[in-house]
Amino acid sequence: MILPSPLRAIIVDDEPLAREGLKLRLKKLPEISIVAEASDGDEAIELCHALTPNILFLDLHLPGLNGIEVVQALQSDVLPMVVFVSAYGEYALEAFELNAIDYLLKPVNLSRLQKTVARIVERYTSQRENKEKYKLLNALGETSGIAVAELETWLESDSPLPRTFCHELVIKNSENEKIFLPVKRIRWIDAAGDYMCIHTEHETHIVRITMKKLVSQLDARVFKRIHKSTLVNIHCIKSIRALRNNESLVALGDYVNLKVSRHYNAALQESIEARQALPFDM
Repeated sequence: MILPSPLRAIIVDDEPLAREGLKLRLKKLPEISIVAEASDGDEAIELCHALTPNILFLDLHLPGLNGIEVVQALQSDVLPMVVFVSAYGEYALEAFELNAIDYLLKPVNLSRLQKTVARIVERYTSQRENKEKYKLLNALGETSGIAVAELETWLESDSPLPRTFCHELVIKNSENEKIFLPVKRIRWIDAAGDYMCIHTEHETHIVRITMKKLVSQLDARVFKRIHKSTLVNIHCIKSIRALRNNESLVALGDYVNLKVSRHYNAALQESIEARQALPFDM
C-alpha cells in the first residue's frame, strides 16, 4: 500500500549503537522517516508532545521511566503507534496488553522489520479511513439531521439513505403570525374536522392541514398513530394501562390520558419497547 508521505517515527533507546543499528535498517524502508531519537523515557515523552510522531520504536529498559511507563504516561491524543524493542522476550504479553503494534527482539533483522512496518502501514491506513468516514458521516448528519448512528447502519447496508424529517413546524397563530414549533415539543396531535390540534405541554395550536400531509413531515418511528385521528409522541408516554377489547390507555402526565384503539395497540406496544434506540433530540 502506497502512503502519500512517510510515517514519522521516533527511536527511543539508551544504547547509541542500538539506536544507530535500528535507524540504518529503517532508512531502507521508504514508508518510515526518522524524525528524532531519545535516550530515556522523559525525553521520549517530551518529543512525542512536541513532534506528534506516527510511530514510537521504544526500548523497554530505559533510565528513569521504562518503556511500559512511557506508554502509560502519554495521553491518548499524542500516543503514537508503539513498537517495543527489547533484548528480553518475557515482557511481550504486558506490551501487547497496551495495544502495541509489535514486539521486536534485539538485534532486529531487516526481514522481521519489514513485516512490522507492513503491519504499521495497515493499521495507519485503517485508522485514517475510519477517521475520514466519521468526518463525512458527521458532516452528512449535520446537513441532513440524521443521527450518525443511523447513518453508520445505512453505510453498512444496501438500503437507500434514511429519510429526513423536519425538526420544526411552521404554523400560524390566530393573529396570522408565523410560529416555529420544535417537533420534539409536540406531545400529541388529534384531528378536528378540517383542522389538526397540535398539543405541547403548555399550549394547543390549531392548524389547517390534513392528517396525511402532517404525517409526511413527521418521523413515523416517534409519532405513532393510536387512533385514526390521533398521533402521540412515544417519548412523552409515561405509562400504558390495558383495557377491555384489546384497547389501552396511555398517560402523558398532567392528567392527559388518550385511548389507544385495538387496531393500533400492538404496534404501539412494539414502538414503546424499541423507543430507547430512537432519536430524541429531533
